[in-house]
Amino acid sequence: MGLRATVVNYRLRVGRFRRGGDAVTLTQADTTTCGAACVLAARLLLDPAEAADLAADLETTLDANLATGLEADLAAGPGPGPQKARGAQLMEALRRRQKRLQSMMNRRGLRIAPWPGALGSTPWALAAQMSALTGAAYRVRWVADRRRGWGGVVEQMRDHAATGAPVLLLTGGDPGLGLRARRADQPTGPALLLPPAIPRHYVLALPWRLIGQEDPGPARLHLYEPGTGAVRAVDLAAARDPRRPGPRELGGWPRILATIAPAAPAPPGAAQEGLP
Repeated sequence: MGLRATVVNYRLRVGRFRRGGDAVTLTQADTTTCGAACVLAARLLLDPAEAADLAADLETTLDANLATGLEADLAAGPGPGPQKARGAQLMEALRRRQKRLQSMMNRRGLRIAPWPGALGSTPWALAAQMSALTGAAYRVRWVADRRRGWGGVVEQMRDHAATGAPVLLLTGGDPGLGLRARRADQPTGPALLLPPAIPRHYVLALPWRLIGQEDPGPARLHLYEPGTGAVRAVDLAAARDPRRPGPRELGGWPRILATIAPAAPAPPGAAQEGLP
């Protein structure tokens, strides 16, 4: 069996799964590549050619290391040493792919202008990658996850998941969230006075059949969180206090600010054109 991606013990793992040590958890390469990691995860799950190309890249790297003696223990045959070296090389190959993908997306991150890599990647660049991968027209939709129409947005995301289409979520929160959390027991004033939420992180909602899971239930989706590589179901309709850290499935942020999904009509009152 060739290299593939699958969920094992609530982690998105990549490898051949022949023996212990030849698979690794897919996590973001650095603090700026959460978007690239999510797109790479979708590619590995949906496109066999991506996994085959990664396998070829890995074998080329291993062969080069053997030839130069950098990983001489691989010549000793099966055992913990060779498998550990293969796992390390696979992890490095995944990180290189993320950085290349991020660089490619950021060349026209603002559609007509480049975007600095230090700021991650724009949602429009991710939408373009998902459109190319799936053949569907992915669109960025800024959403209001504290309004009445949010339930309709969640149901649309579940509909996409049911038909096999991944959806990206852009999460974030108040930039002073840490200070607010420490002062959570003090009066904070009306919620309307909270400062605007800032986009900070991407997570990927995965179709349950794609990862060998059952429907997680009403308002719930399986989310891949690239910071840890975890894949867990979360109730997206559950109330989240914008003044406190959010669930780990959202990268620790309390707000969902945008979705990147196949184009669909927006429920009344749930979406807006400008930034949240």
